[in-house]
Parts: sequence; structure tokens; C-alpha cells
Amino acid sequence: MDKRKRIALSYRLGYNFSAGVVIYIQNIIKGFKLLDDHLRPHLIVIYSEQSPIEDIKEINYPYIEYYLYKPISRNFFKLAINKITKTFLKTYLIKRLSFPKNIDLLYPYFECEETYFYKERMYWKPDFQEQFYPQYISKNEFDFVDSEMKKIASNPNYTLVLSSQSAIKDYKTYFSPILNPVKLLRFISLLPDASRTEKGKLLNEYTITEQYFIVANQFWPHKNHMLILEAMKILIDKGKVFQIVMTGKKSSYRDENYLLKMETFIKENGLEKNVKLTGFISREDQLVLMKNAICALQPSLFEGWSTVIEDCKSLNQFVIASDLEVNIEQINTNCLFFERNNAMDLAEKMEMVLDGKTKIEHYNYLLNIEEFKNNLVTVFELNR
Repeated sequence: MDKRKRIALSYRLGYNFSAGVVIYIQNIIKGFKLLDDHLRPHLIVIYSEQSPIEDIKEINYPYIEYYLYKPISRNFFKLAINKITKTFLKTYLIKRLSFPKNIDLLYPYFECEETYFYKERMYWKPDFQEQFYPQYISKNEFDFVDSEMKKIASNPNYTLVLSSQSAIKDYKTYFSPILNPVKLLRFISLLPDASRTEKGKLLNEYTITEQYFIVANQFWPHKNHMLILEAMKILIDKGKVFQIVMTGKKSSYRDENYLLKMETFIKENGLEKNVKLTGFISREDQLVLMKNAICALQPSLFEGWSTVIEDCKSLNQFVIASDLEVNIEQINTNCLFFERNNAMDLAEKMEMVLDGKTKIEHYNYLLNIEEFKNNLVTVFELNR
């Protein structure tokens, strides 16, 4: 039997910072597990102390090892030595005592002392929201991302994996000429077992007493939560009875006042009993709440390939989504689209669900899983 390809996966974030990235890596591992044995790569999971590593171990992937990544302590002396050796010896002298060896591929590529001189790299970019909404990030963050993407675009040895045709279009729009290879990998949701989570107990825990919509986004400005509250107020004033459950960590490094603005709107409009802010909850709890909602809401002003929409497709749940090109690319069954800046339009679509004017059709998600498996083989070149 041929030697297995050795792929190191960067899993250094936690749910609190970016749940989407964490789930993305988990689903890639689950996808590898579904492949025929001779195609499965050997995985090295590079994780940090904040990473939910137990969620990876529960997947029980047969060919896997783990590496705990810790930053190198820096001082003037170490920085000076590394600067000199980088310039004259084309390497960093001061490195970690250990780092995964004999790696065929690091994905997604990240730069550190041990990887800086990799000639061939495979990056992943979820989306290009920085180009569309620079006001939601710092100038330093924008400049860094912009320079990195230009560096990738100009190097034929740097592969970029994107999650949608919409993202490929944006990449070409903002960073042409494109000299590097671009690969498409539309990720899917391979859900954990949530059967042990009791629906009734969960609804009682979060004081959910009415039919409810669910919003499972981080509290970042471009996620557009305020529009949902405006739409809700329109419907409450019409006498509609329902709740909205919003999951996610109650903070936003992109706008520290974002959640405060929401809470002020909720209080001023008497919506305290109607809006449930759960804070960060387990993936299993989130999925049970999503499954038992009357509908999921995905109001974002910008997305790459939405984990929420993919979850809904997998759960055969209905979703009302903003009219983004990528959302329309991602789903065409069990969905309604609304004008992303129009609260009245969103309220009308929510009212259709509340009034029973929508129905859920059976969706065969197994077809998505098969496509994902085939794409994993192609993107990671596992059949070579």
C-alpha cells in the first residue's frame, strides 16, 4: 500500500473567536473519515490551548496525531537573531523545541518560524468581507489582509482554496491579475450526535415558551442582527406572537458597542420576553434549538459559505436568508430571500412562515456529502 499523505491541519482557534473556522476543520476531518481507506490521509492536528480538541478526538479518525502549538516567547535578542539568520541563512535559528515533521501539506497555511520558508503553500480564505466592509475592521487588519492576498495572488506556488464561486469572483475582482492556482471546496455540515439533548429541557432552560426563529451568528456588525430586531418589532406591533433565539458569545471585537445597541433597542421597544440571547452554547444545544425552530434566519450583509445555511440543509430546516449572491448559490430549497437592508421585506417573509404559508420539502443531503468527498480527493490530491 502506498504511503499515506501527511496533512497537518491548523486548528488553533476556539469557538469563542471563530466557531465557523473550528467547525470547518472538524467537517474536513469527518469528510476524510468517509473516504475509502486507501484515500484517507494521515492527519496532524495543530491545536492551541483554546482549541476544542476533544471534539476532534470524538470523531475517532483512524490515522491522526496531535501537536500542541504554543507561541515562542520573544525578546529583543531572539528577534534580532532570527532577523539575521532569516536574511543570511534563509532560516530562523530560534524555533520551537518540536514541530510536526515530514508534512506533505499544511492546511490552511499559517506563517511561523517553522513554516515561513515553505515554498508551496495552500491557503484558505472564507470570504472577502474586508473589501466590502472595511469600516468593520481596523486599518491594521485591513492592510494585513490586503497585503497577504496580493502576495498569494502573485505567487504561482501558493494555492488558494475558496468556498464558493461568489468568492472566486470577488478574488478576481479585487486581486487580479491572479497568478496562483485557485481551488473550490464547498464545505458541508456533518453534524455531531445531538440525540442525548432533550428538547423540552433545553426550551425550559432558555425560557423559550413560544414558537421561535433562531439566529446562530456571532455578534459582529456585518451579521445584521439589528435588522432582525426591527423586523420583529413590525410583527409584534401587528399582534404576532413568537420569540427569537440568538446564540453566540455576547461580545464583538469588531464593535464593542454592538451588543449594547441591540440590548438598548430590545429594552426601548419592550421586547425583553421575545428575544432570547443565550450566549455561547454547545454545538449540540445549538443544533437541537435549530431543528425545533419554526425557521432559521441568516440576515448577514456578507458571507463566504454559511455554516448556518449548511446546517439547515443538513437538518432539512427552513431558512430565511439575505439576498446575497453566495446565499443564492448555496441554497435553493426550503428557503426565502429578503432584501438585506429592508426590515419590512424581512418581516413579510417571517410573517409567511408564522402564517404557515411555507412548507419544508425533503432534501437529499447525501448528494452534498458525496460531492464533498469527491472534492476532498481532488483538492488535496489524495489519489496520487
